[in-house]
Parts: sequence; structure tokens; C-alpha cells
Amino acid sequence: MPEPNLNQAAMSRSRLPFYLQLAAEFRRYLQSGTWPVGSRIPPLDELVRTYGVSRMTIRNALTELESEGLISRERGRGTFVRKSSSTVYSLALPGNWQEVVDLSDLLATQRMIDSERIVRQLPKFDMVCRGAPAPAYQYLCRLHSSDGVPYCYSEVYVEERLFQKHRDAFTRQAAASAIARIPDIEIDEARQRLTIIGAAFQSANALHLQPGESVAEVTRFACAQGMIIYYARLEFPTKFVKLDLDLLAH
Repeated sequence: MPEPNLNQAAMSRSRLPFYLQLAAEFRRYLQSGTWPVGSRIPPLDELVRTYGVSRMTIRNALTELESEGLISRERGRGTFVRKSSSTVYSLALPGNWQEVVDLSDLLATQRMIDSERIVRQLPKFDMVCRGAPAPAYQYLCRLHSSDGVPYCYSEVYVEERLFQKHRDAFTRQAAASAIARIPDIEIDEARQRLTIIGAAFQSANALHLQPGESVAEVTRFACAQGMIIYYARLEFPTKFVKLDLDLLAH
């Protein structure tokens, strides 16, 4: 475990109550196997020394884990690990257009804003792009989930004529999934960028996060016949995101 003074410095930088920060730290110990199932966790006094907080703060953190069924306290024996963690979800960020489509197929789509609107200009982005912008785009604000867990907040721009021609498909499913199933569309350029940012109010509310909490922002576009037909800005909770790359792949 880290030194007490380092723990105090780290916790002091967050606005979250200490007991919630400690509960998150202890969950990581369970997920990683640092505290294996069936083992007894360090005694209360040791945790107090390690983290430089009060006994009540440690107790409150452990109560959070106990309420989730992860640990149990036994009088006279100590506190024991019952489960490694609650269900841990992970989301592999796509590395190519086909993986974008595959991921879109998996996630349920829910419209966030009732009033869809037409926009004449895409948000500014600095990725290399040879495609030209379309005259107009349909704007869509969506929440995507899996098994009821919100995974992704998205703002999507679809070339307006394409959207009108295939409105039902774009209404029922994620935009990338709809585009992939239009027979006369061939994607000839696509790119995405990953950045870590703080969640704004609307996306934080949709993703069950605190405003300003870290999210993985993915911006991406796709072109067909030299025109940008799709642009999206997506936010994923960083706790779900993983990036798995073959470093020897060509």
C-alpha cells in the first residue's frame, strides 16, 4: 500500500468525501485480487495508519462495501472478503470502422433529446480529413447502454439527405450500424481520436457520473465519395474503457 502522506495528498485533491474515495480504493483491491476472496482484510487500526484518516472514515468506507455484499464483518474475527467485486464491465474501444460497427450493434440506443435538429456546420475538429463537409446534417443526441448500464453518451451528425432517406434505420439503431447496412454506401475514409476530458452536466447526468468526472471522449468521422457523411462525439466513463493494441500489427 502507498505511504500515508501520499494517500493524504491524493485524497485532498478530490472533492469527494474521504470515505467514498477509500471505498473506491478498496474495490480496486478486491478487483485486482490484492484482497482475495475468503481473506481477512487488514485490521481497522492498520488502515487508519495507512491512510491517515479517522476510524469512523474507514468504517464508513467499509460499510459501503458491506452494503454491496463484497465484505462481511465478524465480531471477534475481523472483516472478510466475500466477493471479488460487483460486476465489472469493460468496453474495448474500436480500432477500425468494422469494430465501430460491431460495438454499435451491441449497445442499445436511447434518444436523449426529443427535438432533432438540422445543422449547417460540423463542430470544429483538427483530425486529418480529405472529405468535404455536406451542406447540412441531422443532429442526434443519444444514450447507449448494455444490460441497463449506460456506457456511452453521443452527439452524432448524419448527412441530412442520407438521414431522411433512411430515417427509420437511424431512429432504431446507432448511426454507425445504420450506415453499415445501407448497400450503396462505401466508407472510403474514417478516423477517430481519443481524449480524456471532464464530463459536462448533461453527459454526467446521463452516465450517472459527477460533473467534471473523467470520461474518454472519442471524436470520429466517416466519409463516402469524398464527403463527410458521419461525425460523432462520444463520451465513455473511463472506468469501463480499455484499449488493447497489438504493438506488432502492421
